[in-house]
Amino acid sequence: MALRLGRMKDEGTITPQHVSFGKLNNVREALAICREARTILGASGITLEYPVIRHMNNLESVLTYEGTSEIHTLILGQALTGIAAYD
Repeated sequence: MALRLGRMKDEGTITPQHVSFGKLNNVREALAICREARTILGASGITLEYPVIRHMNNLESVLTYEGTSEIHTLILGQALTGIAAYD
């Protein structure tokens, strides 16, 4: 997806909705991967022995920083329905 968004940016066809979808999806998928890695590592997944928990905490802050996830969801909802839920 990142390659496609990069190509769209280069071509000048990218929209804010594309960016919101890419950011929201990428962070959610990265969090899922970190959670799975933490589970695979067992108790070591929550220690500083492996950097998994540190990455997961960083991703959580990216997802929730000042309502980022909610804002991207509102942008995508408006793009899909044509109705702005934040007016």
